[in-house]
Amino acid sequence: MKVNKITVFGAGIWGSVIAQHLAKKGYSVSLWEYNEQLLNVLKTMGRHPNIPNFKIHDNIRLTGNVAEAVDHTDLIIFVISSKAIRAFCREQLKPLLAGRVVPVVSASKGIEGATFKTICELIEEELPQLKDQVLAFSGPSFALEVAQGVPTKIMLAGKNPTLVNEVAQIMSGDPIIVVPAQDRRGVEYGGGIKNVLAIGCGVIDGIGDGANAKAALITQALQEMNDVLVSQGGRAGTVYSLAGFGDAILTGMSAISRNRRLGEKLGAGLSLEEAKKEVGTIAEGVNSVQSVYDISRKNNLKTPILDAIWQIVCQGAQPHVLLHAMGFINRGNK
Repeated sequence: MKVNKITVFGAGIWGSVIAQHLAKKGYSVSLWEYNEQLLNVLKTMGRHPNIPNFKIHDNIRLTGNVAEAVDHTDLIIFVISSKAIRAFCREQLKPLLAGRVVPVVSASKGIEGATFKTICELIEEELPQLKDQVLAFSGPSFALEVAQGVPTKIMLAGKNPTLVNEVAQIMSGDPIIVVPAQDRRGVEYGGGIKNVLAIGCGVIDGIGDGANAKAALITQALQEMNDVLVSQGGRAGTVYSLAGFGDAILTGMSAISRNRRLGEKLGAGLSLEEAKKEVGTIAEGVNSVQSVYDISRKNNLKTPILDAIWQIVCQGAQPHVLLHAMGFINRGNK
């Protein structure tokens, strides 16, 4: 697979870090951003305002023009909000690609509410010429740590093993090791559900009940995560991979996780809108909570932890319902 130009959609922290990583490897990178204010800051400063000591590499071309971004591109990487991807593919990319086949990597995480489709599946649905050409990129990877050169392993999953291996080689390089996998659906569901689990860990922090309770929560929720993943066609072992257990530990236990911080605000008694406002940046877990709950109900799964997180996020329930779901029935009753 010959690659000269790579397009990265989304110049947020993770998108910019991925673009920088590839640029340092010698690729020509077109980094697209829809937010004009952020784009202007990046162009004017030559640095990312939210990443310390981050000077944009000379191999990166910043643009707000989709046509310019995909012109003669050999690989597309999505790092935009999961809720925007379907419309973006249909309205922006479809007429520009006009049937052209370009491999796509999705670094966005989420599950579509109405259809339960993963991000890779909805990309293929809107751009049918890309069937089996879309790969999922998921694993324990805080962007700021990658930017600092912290060693990081991430899974790349797809249905075409040859393509997976080729793209893994393109994206691998210090400090990132890319691990090829074939269970794309399992990897994507793992990436979506772990964000829900991280919100739950944050709720425990907001209540103030400590690491013991969080460890118990993760242990109990992993089985629920596995049941949901398998019900949707994923492989049972995937829940214990980097995209499942590994990512759940990182996002559930770390202070800088957006999903965990959102849960912490909810656990402290804030409403969802208040919590979202305080966290500021997108917490993708919010988009997945309802979908995971609906999947559990549709398949008659026993998922008390995930159900309690849904009650808190979507129904405004008191945070102690999560502890009740874990068996601590006397908590918060006084």
